[in-house]
Amino acid sequence: MSNLSIPFGLDPEGTKTPIEEAQRKTDYYRCPECGEFLTPRIGSQRQYFAHKQGVLENISCSLSSDEGVERMIEDLRTSDIEEGERKRSIRTYLGQRHDGGIELFGIVPSLDWGQLQGDEDVDALLKKVEIEATGITHPPVPSNFHPSEAEVTLDLDPTANSYRLQITGPDALGSITGTWTASGLQHGDLFVGDETRAQRYKSDRQVRKNMWVYLVSENPLQSEASFVDVYDFADVSLIGFRASEKTEPFLDRYGEGLSTENYGFDADVVLPAYANPTVEAPLYAPPEEPVLVGVTPSEEIDPIFEVVSIPKDANDTVEINRTGPGNPRYYTTEVPADGSRRVSIHQRNSDRHRLIHLHPSEESTAIDTPSLESRRIGIEIKHEDDRELLSPIGEPTSKRMPADFNPHLLHTDLDYVGPDGLELEIIATFAEDAPLGPTITRDMSEFNNIISEIVHWVESGCIELEIRFNGIGTVSVVFPQPSYSEANDNGIVSEDMR
Repeated sequence: MSNLSIPFGLDPEGTKTPIEEAQRKTDYYRCPECGEFLTPRIGSQRQYFAHKQGVLENISCSLSSDEGVERMIEDLRTSDIEEGERKRSIRTYLGQRHDGGIELFGIVPSLDWGQLQGDEDVDALLKKVEIEATGITHPPVPSNFHPSEAEVTLDLDPTANSYRLQITGPDALGSITGTWTASGLQHGDLFVGDETRAQRYKSDRQVRKNMWVYLVSENPLQSEASFVDVYDFADVSLIGFRASEKTEPFLDRYGEGLSTENYGFDADVVLPAYANPTVEAPLYAPPEEPVLVGVTPSEEIDPIFEVVSIPKDANDTVEINRTGPGNPRYYTTEVPADGSRRVSIHQRNSDRHRLIHLHPSEESTAIDTPSLESRRIGIEIKHEDDRELLSPIGEPTSKRMPADFNPHLLHTDLDYVGPDGLELEIIATFAEDAPLGPTITRDMSEFNNIISEIVHWVESGCIELEIRFNGIGTVSVVFPQPSYSEANDNGIVSEDMR
């Protein structure tokens, strides 16, 4: 009997099912390599797929060895974007312009500083690049591929049968050279994303509720419902609709079983708050701007999520701490000082990936100039004319209030800064001889609703207030309590008097 942790099994419809989402069914899931039945072993300490007892007596399977399983797990870390770039595939998109018209465009990567030698003159190398294009209305020029550019956008002719971008140049530019291709629009093509940037759908791609879907048809279409838009575009017609329960029949009919049920997880940019939380377009923000990404799994499962660099680097994979079934967990990073940074949020044991693309720019992605409040998270403390932010993703994380501090001023001097609705855990620790305590805990998403209670706690001997930002980090405020004998000797206080 094999106890190897095969990452996923195929259900009767061929859907890849991670072990965390498997049901206790026999003769239901099949091995993605040999096609034989798998048995889901679902225990309290460990969950894994194993070949059905006796199967491996007559056949061999690469997933019967540790090496084979490890190879599959590593292959699953490669995102569809990186895989497409290896194959020199032009990512194809449909989107609505500001004037309401539809455009077809392609994306290929620009150069990455990390893939260049430090002493190389990028401008001199790009001058040696030659570009030939077919089916591309406005071919790019070599300077478009400079690392200071987030990506290269190609205007595609919607009437062309195919698209070809031939790039030749020095070996040092191997990440962009080669022949990039894509097929033209075809009847039945699906594009999934939002109204301005929807990517051509692949059979293994998932769609979340409220995503925008474009369907390509050779025949003129009539709107079948009020929630479906119809566009005339070049030689084809387009249906546009939002993925929802109402449009589920469209997804099932035209998307070969495409459904919102198997989307898997959400990865949304929480901070900066002005960023479009779900679009895979580059996020432009000032260099070294803090970025907070919230990752939320499906209800009732608590899978492992990883942050994988693009291109993938085995030494640059970060595991995100679990927070419990269905609960959000967070990944903190910052906009690079120079050049793009692309990472994929990956659900382990699956092929599910979500792209996060960060690019430094003094001009943000926001339409309006973002306020400072939209770029911070933490607890702000006001003292006289000074304001200090205690941040769970930066410094400082702790503050000791002065000896002459007046608790009643907390109504105006203590405030939450950050995204709306974030879950907080408030923990108050009291002096040993205080009338309350030793600790009091509250869970909430509206910090201002507890300020009056915090004032009461401080008046009743609270020596430390911890604010835990769910899955992100913790900040603390220490209060002087000279009237309680334990105040000056308490280890928590002395530790935070810095």
